[in-house]
Amino acid sequence: MIKSKLFINYIVSYLIVFFVPFVIMSSIIYLNSVSNLKEEIEQSNLAKLEQVAAITNERMSELESISNRIAHDPRLTPYMIHHPYYGLEAVAELKKYKANSSILEELLIFYHQSNTIYSSEGSFSLPAFLNKYQFYYIELNDFDELLHTNIPNNVLFEKQNNYGSKDKFVAYFTPITLDSNSTYGSVLYLIKEKSLNELIENVMGDFKGNAYIVSGNNEILASTIKDKTININEVKLDKSEFRKINTIELNNEDYSLAAVESTISQWKFVTIMETDQFFERLANTRLLIILLCIGVFILGGVLAVILARRQYHPIRSLFNSVSRNKTVNATINELETIKRTVTSVFEDHEKLSETVYKHQSFARDQFITKILKGDFNKEEEITNYNNTLHLDIAGDYYASLILSLESGRSSSKKLIEKETIYELVNSFRLDDVKAFGVDLLYVDAVALIIKMDGDLATVTQKRQNFVKRLRTESKEKLRVKPIISAGSIVDHITLINRSYIEALAALEYKYYYAQGSCIYFEEIEKEPTASLGYPKEELLKIVQSIKHGDTQVAQESLTTIFDTMKHKELSPSFLRAISFEIINTVIKTITEVGITPKHGQLESVFDFQSIEGLYNELYSIIDLACDQVNSSKKSHNDQLRNNIITYLDEHYHLYDLSLEKIALEFQLSASYVSRFIKEQTGYNFKQYVQNLRIEKVKEELIATDAPIKNIVVDVGYKDVANFTRKFKGIVGMTPGKYRQLYSKQISEEM
Repeated sequence: MIKSKLFINYIVSYLIVFFVPFVIMSSIIYLNSVSNLKEEIEQSNLAKLEQVAAITNERMSELESISNRIAHDPRLTPYMIHHPYYGLEAVAELKKYKANSSILEELLIFYHQSNTIYSSEGSFSLPAFLNKYQFYYIELNDFDELLHTNIPNNVLFEKQNNYGSKDKFVAYFTPITLDSNSTYGSVLYLIKEKSLNELIENVMGDFKGNAYIVSGNNEILASTIKDKTININEVKLDKSEFRKINTIELNNEDYSLAAVESTISQWKFVTIMETDQFFERLANTRLLIILLCIGVFILGGVLAVILARRQYHPIRSLFNSVSRNKTVNATINELETIKRTVTSVFEDHEKLSETVYKHQSFARDQFITKILKGDFNKEEEITNYNNTLHLDIAGDYYASLILSLESGRSSSKKLIEKETIYELVNSFRLDDVKAFGVDLLYVDAVALIIKMDGDLATVTQKRQNFVKRLRTESKEKLRVKPIISAGSIVDHITLINRSYIEALAALEYKYYYAQGSCIYFEEIEKEPTASLGYPKEELLKIVQSIKHGDTQVAQESLTTIFDTMKHKELSPSFLRAISFEIINTVIKTITEVGITPKHGQLESVFDFQSIEGLYNELYSIIDLACDQVNSSKKSHNDQLRNNIITYLDEHYHLYDLSLEKIALEFQLSASYVSRFIKEQTGYNFKQYVQNLRIEKVKEELIATDAPIKNIVVDVGYKDVANFTRKFKGIVGMTPGKYRQLYSKQISEEM
């Protein structure tokens, strides 16, 4: 498990981001769902209660309809029903009417001014009827008064059944009227309470409370009792709102009451049950929603941890990469560490940019050297470097010059002269001609690339004017008279290496000229070559190309020589003599640069059978020689680097250690040594020596008990106070504190 405050903060943040909208949405959904379900349950129970009322009203309407049909039935008139013969038909007709209603137990007719009541079973006197049905708590006078009612009325009574128990009935009285408002009799409907109870149960279904049918004068006509603790008499129905759910308190508990009133019979249909039971479905839904919310919350928590881990993983990886290369403060979180590291990187980048800017001259020299050697095949590459270094090297025409120093001068003077000429030519400009100079390491000379703007007719004169002015400046300001050799003018920057090879070839003739002269390659070309049968200048270019490892120019010159020989009419003996001169020149050159051809290769060259075969052999030898020259240069550079680094590692403690001392030691210019050290180590001379000295001081502080002053003096510093400031600025603490801290750590580890 990852132990990180940042990781825990990520988890907490994701949980908060998830939890806040989750709680809000869950609350809204819960309240909305509970409210809707509560309303649905209320409406469902009210609908069932209304359905009971509607069915009951329907049945009571049937009774009203029966009363109206009896009033207009000619077989049930007072005359017909009292007739000895037709009275039997009237009784049979009553049986039919009784069968038309499913809730009727018995149907009876009573006509005013008569003491007889008629039923589907026959006729009875009022006392006999009361005796047969055993009405309790109803006197004959009260019963007679009900039979003479002008409005529908009802009364509750009990009847003893054949099993010794009592059946409850509702006696419903309706008056018999014709078209006038006067009544002349009554129809008595006997309704068994059990029929009403079954009707309630069939409609209410699994209703767990009590249901009642209450008359207009608040008498209980029918009821289904499932909670015997409820006393309906304690309920004030008159204060209850109909067609709504009312909350009442009974026995110190909350109950829900629903009531519906019939507009036909004025009966009230009432349900009462505990509120918790009334909303039992709601409670289950609440539990379901709560469980669902808990499940979603757990799932969201797991996802929050997974997402936090995924988001934290790249930070942790970056942190590990950062902490792998530096000491990390345990009290700082990963982001702060990365922030500080990035800030440090930017600061280092700025310092590096500043350093690169300061050492731009080294990059510039490398760039110029690569152009002279022909390392760039495409102009786009040169353009990119040029834009980076801001050299403005692009021009219409180019040429290469070489400034060779005077012979016979001491090594120290030559180093100073080369450095002076190097600075002069790089700041020299004349008439749309600009020079870019570079120090030739292994030759006492400085190479130049000059760019010239204008047409071909004027650039030749501009080159000559530039050379003359350069000679004059060198002589007057620097008291130096260098020999200047010049290659031909080229119109493309990628061809400068050819002009450079030509300048080197021209420089070979310096022994025929006085010091301070200028040698143009074109002048060598103008010398008579007819007697030779081949262009002598091309052979010179081959020599210089091999020495500098320029395969392309060497092979081009070789091709030019052999093409010239093919097109001239030369005798076989003379052609063979020329061929041997070319062979000797090539073999001599590759031998001078330290390359020995294979014996079999030499035999193939000297025993050539055709000019074409000789060309191919020389072509191959030149290619191999140039490759080996380039490898040798690289090896020499590696050796030089190792020698300089070794020298610095062995002599860093010398007080007089300087660039000039190293330059004299290795016969190089001070500027070149400075650039070379920077290229190979990444530090300039002072920084590299300072790092060597500080590392040595660290070792001595930990490994010995020598006084700090002695250690500092031994590594090459005279000013101990100044060194202490430098040490603290680089290491972050004084030498004494460093010794105290790291000596203690080493002791603890041991």
